[in-house]
Amino acid sequence: MRKYLLLPALVLPCFLAAQEVPDRTWFQLNEALTLWAPSSNAAGLAVSPYKEFNTLSAMYDWEAGDWRPMQTGTEVGTLEFDTQGAKQIGRIQLWGRFKYDNINDKGSSFNTLLYDPFDERFLYTAADTVAGQWKKQSYEMQFKAAMPLGQHWAAGVHVKYTDRIAAGQIDPRAESYHYSVVVKPGAVWTGGHSRIGINGLYSNTFERSTPSISNSQEIQKVYLLRGLGNWVGEQVGGGGLSTMYFRCNTWGGALQYAYEGSWTAFAELSFANHSTRITESATQPKPHGSTRQLESGLNAAAVLGNGPVVNKLSLAIADVRTFGAEPTALWNTSTGRWEVQSELEQCRFSTSTLDLDYDRYVRDGDGYKWHLYGSMGLTAVHYSYASPFSEFQYGNISATVGAEYRFRIGSGTLLAGSSVKGVKDLGGSRYEYNGHRAGTAPVRDLYPHNLAVWASDRVRGSLSAEYRFTIGKATGLALCVECSGIAAWCGEPGTLRRVTATGAVRLYF
Repeated sequence: MRKYLLLPALVLPCFLAAQEVPDRTWFQLNEALTLWAPSSNAAGLAVSPYKEFNTLSAMYDWEAGDWRPMQTGTEVGTLEFDTQGAKQIGRIQLWGRFKYDNINDKGSSFNTLLYDPFDERFLYTAADTVAGQWKKQSYEMQFKAAMPLGQHWAAGVHVKYTDRIAAGQIDPRAESYHYSVVVKPGAVWTGGHSRIGINGLYSNTFERSTPSISNSQEIQKVYLLRGLGNWVGEQVGGGGLSTMYFRCNTWGGALQYAYEGSWTAFAELSFANHSTRITESATQPKPHGSTRQLESGLNAAAVLGNGPVVNKLSLAIADVRTFGAEPTALWNTSTGRWEVQSELEQCRFSTSTLDLDYDRYVRDGDGYKWHLYGSMGLTAVHYSYASPFSEFQYGNISATVGAEYRFRIGSGTLLAGSSVKGVKDLGGSRYEYNGHRAGTAPVRDLYPHNLAVWASDRVRGSLSAEYRFTIGKATGLALCVECSGIAAWCGEPGTLRRVTATGAVRLYF
């Protein structure tokens, strides 16, 4: 723990002496107007920097209910600490963040090994039907640094390191260790009102998970998943499944264009290629499968007006395609190694999303008095398995409207907000399995339940409030609460619900 606590202690002094940040409206407006900030190119901070800020927050989030995929618990509690800040030192623009999550997940099933069972890069994993408990911790550290190079050029780099551990608490249990390192070097060229950027991407991701049982008298059955209900039988205990290794290398990049005049606009095209190999045992590696995932996306935004009223339009389009190949491997007694005889592509997973957002800010000092927003989204999912042929698909459309209003109460402020989101199934949702294991748990329980959840018609409503008061010359302390509820109509399972409650304490300085 000491090395993790030492890291933010070394980073935070870089962010001292920032400008006053009255409350969250200042912070959100700063984020909204810094168009290069969410891009893949850190060099953009040199030409479109943040205003200086620091935040420090502690939050507890609790959610419970039956509207959930099987791999998510009926009750999940998350304790989160988050600190981030931005500052200019000389000609260098800096931004950094440290985030810690402690998650207690109760009542989840069909996940024997992984911290994140929804990561499609690791689709060849193990599952079981026991509704158990997972305890997880995550450390995330990242920074961006950018500086101008002459009159027309700027360079920057974004580095992110993630460290995760997870432990299942009920047989069959597992201990998982996960790390990821991401590096994105970038450059921006400026000419007149236009800016053109390019950046690269490299990432190395690794997860090691060791299954085990506490009661050695009761061997546990697990399913080695092959996609859409297909599986190979295995067990934990009694010389069964041993340590699994998930190794992924990613490369990619992005192109950006920005226009800055009386109005500003930004667009980014991005691409990433993930290659993953999944093996069992370190001494005698047995191949379990490999995946190739292709990600592409378009993100665009425009800000109209820089006076009392600011309007922002945002568009995000993403397409993720995952291809899974299964090996036929034989044990070579002379070499003492597994040898791959053939490898056939069986899984083809496709997820496409489109989101269009509108935000309207009515300024009040350094923050805003009103924030009105709305969004529309489309989601299309289609999974297929080659032999025996199987399909899983659904599509939906969503709409969200919301508002925030800031009241001044003495020297403090109260930010109150509410939103409503509706999701409608577009029809055509189905799960079709044509193999000989239709009566087994993955086919009977996992996929039908998850389809009913994700393809459901549903409504989500939320209320939030944040009260900020001054505790120093340039420091604000905020007390925050938020609650939300989902009601979903899921066909045969009936009406499912889920509620979320969040409490947080934040410092702005």
